[in-house]
Formats: sequence, C-alpha cells, structure tokens
Amino acid sequence: MPIERALTAEQRSALGDFRARWAAIRRATAPADRSAAEEAVRLAYQAAGLASPARIVWCHGPMALAKLAGRISRDDGRNLRARLVDDVHRDVAASVAARISRRMLAAVESAVNPDDPLAAAATEAVTRNVPEKNLSVLGQLRRNGLSWSGLLEALVAPRSFASCTAGPQDLSWLGAFDYVRELLGLRAETEPLRGLMQLATSVGWLQPHEHICWLAERPNLLCGDARDRLHHPSGPALRYPDGWSIWAWRGVEVPRWIIAHKDRITLAAIDAEIDVQVRRCMIEIMTPERYVALGGATRIAEDETGVLWRRNWLAADAWAAVEVVNATPEPDGTRRHFFLQVPANLRTAREAVAWTYGLRAEAYAGLVMRT
Repeated sequence: MPIERALTAEQRSALGDFRARWAAIRRATAPADRSAAEEAVRLAYQAAGLASPARIVWCHGPMALAKLAGRISRDDGRNLRARLVDDVHRDVAASVAARISRRMLAAVESAVNPDDPLAAAATEAVTRNVPEKNLSVLGQLRRNGLSWSGLLEALVAPRSFASCTAGPQDLSWLGAFDYVRELLGLRAETEPLRGLMQLATSVGWLQPHEHICWLAERPNLLCGDARDRLHHPSGPALRYPDGWSIWAWRGVEVPRWIIAHKDRITLAAIDAEIDVQVRRCMIEIMTPERYVALGGATRIAEDETGVLWRRNWLAADAWAAVEVVNATPEPDGTRRHFFLQVPANLRTAREAVAWTYGLRAEAYAGLVMRT
C-alpha cells in the first residue's frame, strides 16, 4: 500500500527548483549534447528491453528529421515511440504509486510540471507545419511486410510525425519523476527513466525505430511575449539550426514579410488577407492609430468615454477599437490617445470601454475613475 505522508519543508522548497529546471529544459536553445544524447538513446532502449539501434542519425531540426524519417524502410524496423516513452512511463508510474500515494504524485506533478504555453506552442507549431506523409494501409504493408502484425499496425496505428516522435513538451512529465527520484529517494523505481531524462536534457526531438534512431537539434531561438505566446516584433519567434523558422505575432503564426517588412502593410494588403487572425495582427503592427488615420475604419459612436471605430468585411468578420484619451496630461499639456481593440459587436464607446474593464456599461458608469 502506498505511503501517505506530507512533504517536508525542505522538499516543498525544492519543488520550485525542479519546476525552474524543467522549464529551462523545455525552452533550451543551446546546441544538443550529442555524446550524452547518444548514450541516453542506448539507456532508453535498454530500459524498454530493446537492443540498441544500429544507427543514430542527427538532424539540424524537426523538419529535417521529418524529411529523413519519411523515407523509412523495412530495414529500419518498427517505430518504438510508444515502447520507449509511453510504456516505460506507465510502468514507472505504477512502481512509484506503490511507494507514495497518487495524491502526492499528482501534487508533485502539478508543482513541477505546470502548463507551459510557450513550450506547447512551439511543439504545436512544429507538428502543424510538418508535411504529413501518412502511409496508406497498402503502403505500410509493403514496408512492414505482408503479415498479420503488419496489417494490424497499418489499420490501428497510422504513422504521423506526432505519433512517431517525442519533443521537449512530450517529455516534460519527466520532471515530476526526477523530483521523486532525487528528493523522495525512489531511485530504483525511476531507474528506467534515466535514459529518457538524459535525452530530455540533451536533445530536441527523437524518432526511435528498431534499428535506427533519428535525433534533432533544439531550436536556437525561442521567443514569447509576456503571456508566453510565440512572439517576436522584428524576427522569427522560433528557429532551428537548419534555418526553418516560425514568424509569430502574439501567438498567431504570420507570413514572414508582415514582420520583416512592416512598411508593406497597407489598407489594401489588410483587406486582401483572408485569415481573420493574421489580418488583425497586420492592424496591430501598423497600429490601430495609423489604421484609423488612413481611413481603414469608420466612426460608429462617440460619447464622453471615447470614440468607437469599426471595420466590417463580412457579416461575421469585423474589427473594432475604442479610442480613449488619457486622463493625465503629458508635460506639454497634451493628452495621449489610446486605441483599445474590442469585440466588434459592441454598439457604444461606453460599452466598449466598460468591456476593457470586464464590466457592463451600467456598472462602468458608476466608476469615479476613468482612463
């Protein structure tokens, strides 16, 4: 029966250290430690009861990995992602649960491995942009051989990049087991994870097969905004050593030119953009002030709180902002104007300003202090 006990003050204090350590691992941009990663591959295969792969192939990023691994043949053997990662995770979790309560493990997991929006966004950007080359059932059979096991795999486990690889976000759960290994002394129970832990700290992505394991470098650039969304105001937000990159504005992937050549953003270019989110990013980059000044939006309503501006493209596709004046004058006596983007269904400036405070117009009307 698992032991139910409370963490000591020292153990509770260490939770923050492990949280920071694994956040740094997920967001690492230093070059991979190739010798450590290759040794970790052998440890991970051994922990899963598998022979080490005959070849380890390095790639300069996940796109290069996907391209090379897309040419797998029967000689490379089956994909082992589930065996190497998921099955070992399940078995170790069961061993740990026999020593400590699931409630304690859940508390450790929550503290050490909280949601990491930036790391998750980077992983999602990679998997979204990989050109999937899922094989047909016939194609998989041709590669795996005409056998019942090959037929079963082809029917229930179609190959995709996400299902065949593991990246930093896919291995983030290791942080909690690193903690129970080091702070709670469960070294024997977590020993099968030693290779995966070393891999997580040494490499970007991996795609393991029976006879070959592809490894990819970490990104050499990963940038986010204050809300941990992929973002960079003047360059790529995510970039790998092979040059593949993502340009993003406040969490929205945008074409490179929108950030690299801001001067090309015009009213005509904004109207020509069919992606609503990208279009709104273009207005933000141009700035709502300039967009309104150039005639991009129409004055809808005005009252003592400000001016409501809107631009309609289609019935359910519109942009709106409320223009407000700073209550505190500048040193020269002028007052700054601010444009706050708001939902396009609002009808009055008061309603729009109230929305920015999370209030209804009636409740906002009762406030003494206004922006």
